[in-house]
Amino acid sequence: MIGKICMHSCCRQAALALLIIGLPAAARAASISYPPVGPLPPGYTFTNIVESSVTDGVPLYGAPSPIVVGLGFTPTPTFSAASTNGGADITDGQLNFTVTAVPSAGGIPQINVSEGGLFTLLGPGTGATQVLAGAIIRATVVEINGVPVSPFSLTPVSASVNYNVVTSPGMDQDWSLNLTLNVASQLGLLGFGPNDRATKADVVIDNSLVALSQLQTEARISKTDFDITIFVPEPGSISLLGLALCGLAAGRKRLGC
Repeated sequence: MIGKICMHSCCRQAALALLIIGLPAAARAASISYPPVGPLPPGYTFTNIVESSVTDGVPLYGAPSPIVVGLGFTPTPTFSAASTNGGADITDGQLNFTVTAVPSAGGIPQINVSEGGLFTLLGPGTGATQVLAGAIIRATVVEINGVPVSPFSLTPVSASVNYNVVTSPGMDQDWSLNLTLNVASQLGLLGFGPNDRATKADVVIDNSLVALSQLQTEARISKTDFDITIFVPEPGSISLLGLALCGLAAGRKRLGC
């Protein structure tokens, strides 16, 4: 099992590799489940929402709230990585959920992840003093046009950001990361027709934060925002969807109702 670790320069490449490829889905050290969310206009429901980690206790993401159109999270302060005076720290988080769309909603065209937070890099170090954030989206389609099919996996997508003390020194600086798994386009590449829509999928999102430091340096990175959306609504429809969501979640500050 991989836990909180401190490593010296000989192991830093291993830390970077873990960031890019993601930690294994098996052997999750801790997990927590959340109630279903939805149905959300125009017809999306999120079930089997589970977060887990091989490095830290949960919650890291925290309980989800409905947003337009998807799930919004306010990560806990422990969703962070920090290192001083040499070594490395890795914080891993995984989020699993099932998303179901009624056929009239247009299916599941894409799955978007948007996240961000703060990072600090201090000291007389080189580019080896750095912080990294990475995410991977994996999805398995289990239903097309409302009809169950033999599950098949889509090609995963990944993205990462990297800052070092030479180019980005300072305290509490903003970072952000965005990535999209285009479900509709992958269905076309797999031979499905233009009217075929994925209407149910099992989704896994892996997140990693990494902090690497040298002697007399400090590296810290934290996640403060994390959102999942199924599609980006047309500008004219955002207000209508927002009003509908306000009715579902009256009083929730995240929606700004």
